[in-house]
Amino acid sequence: MLHAPRFMLNEFREDLVSGEWVLFATGRARRPGEENKRKRLSQSEENCPFENLEESGNEVVATYPNEAGTDWIAKVIKNKFPAVMEGEDGNIRQIGPFKALKGTGLHEVLVLRDHKRDFYDFSGEEVAEIFRIYQKCYLATLDSGSRKYTLIFHNHGAQAGATIQHPHSQIISIPILPPDVKRSVDGSENFYRKHGRKIYDMMLEWEIGEKKRIVYENENFVVFCPFVSKAEYEVRIFSREGHAHFEKMPEELFTDLGDAFNAAFKKIGKALDKPDYNFFIHTSPINYSRAHEFYSWHIEILPKVASVGAFELASGMEINVVDPDEAAKLFRETEI
Repeated sequence: MLHAPRFMLNEFREDLVSGEWVLFATGRARRPGEENKRKRLSQSEENCPFENLEESGNEVVATYPNEAGTDWIAKVIKNKFPAVMEGEDGNIRQIGPFKALKGTGLHEVLVLRDHKRDFYDFSGEEVAEIFRIYQKCYLATLDSGSRKYTLIFHNHGAQAGATIQHPHSQIISIPILPPDVKRSVDGSENFYRKHGRKIYDMMLEWEIGEKKRIVYENENFVVFCPFVSKAEYEVRIFSREGHAHFEKMPEELFTDLGDAFNAAFKKIGKALDKPDYNFFIHTSPINYSRAHEFYSWHIEILPKVASVGAFELASGMEINVVDPDEAAKLFRETEI
């Protein structure tokens, strides 16, 4: 029988061997529905904690109305079960041979209005508006303290780690660089120093020239299955502009971003029968202005069609059983 912990551990700890940080947030184990996350989510509107946010005891920190002002598109609430706690960052301290840092930051939830519609159902115009809101949320986190990174992500379905069916995204601002982001930023900078050009520009040019893995493209964005896809049917979306900072994307690009993202989801949904999914925005670390020389912000979409096995966990190496050429071909030929 499992017992509740004596206290809530909320702390970043650095692995001595890899140098990577791990976030311990034991309070999140109490999230409703956590024990059923492997099952298909099914929640009625009557029982949904996101249907009537204020009545469910949620603290609303921002509301984004529709163009007519007659209803809301999205609301931002404080996460009741945050991975990080609000407060001062503090300093890295030594615990025996290990380094640790207070698990502080900002953890908010962006709740979308409609209980029954998600990204498989939205129009390109609706997606564009949601990404405008993402950008506003990102900019709002810059006033929350001396954070190093803000991550915006969306989990849909039990297999993707969601515990509530109602469509919602999450915004987490933390005082360290996530390991995957740090590897990407460091690798991009090393490539730039060695070759004098941006690695993402080179990869995008090659993918466009090859055409085998291109799923969709418009004037400003390219949707493709990367040559080195870590997961089955992985899709990425890059801006042709190649800027490092999502929060600096100009207004005139949102329509094409909505179109590209919508095309990707319509194709994934039709070809794979609407699987659970994760997507997230990878952007440059906060206040890292020179990253524009070597880094490009982008979106990664991961349909959940396979489980992680012992080899992946033990080796840190992914096994992908789907050729990205064939994945892209399937999506490209799927009419929407």
